[in-house]
Amino acid sequence: MIRVADSIRKIKADRLISITSIKKGEENTLYYHFSWDKKPEIKEFSVKVPKGEEAESIIGIFENAALLEAEVTELFGVKFKGNEYSGKRLFQAEKGGTA
Repeated sequence: MIRVADSIRKIKADRLISITSIKKGEENTLYYHFSWDKKPEIKEFSVKVPKGEEAESIIGIFENAALLEAEVTELFGVKFKGNEYSGKRLFQAEKGGTA
């Protein structure tokens, strides 16, 4: 498992804005974007996740990570340990079904 929570706690951000992923070859790079209420700044934190590895969920820090992580799982195949939605289809229909 790729650990990210401790590094993200050190950022001490007020908000998680988004989680995005870029797939290159056999790995995904996850980009976490954060902001603060009292300063006009956005900070990015990134981590590489090799194929077959899971990333640590950050739901315990930012609750809105639940759906952002689920979206990354659905679109890029990266699973998040500790996220009950990771691996479930939320946005795309199952084969033969409708959304």
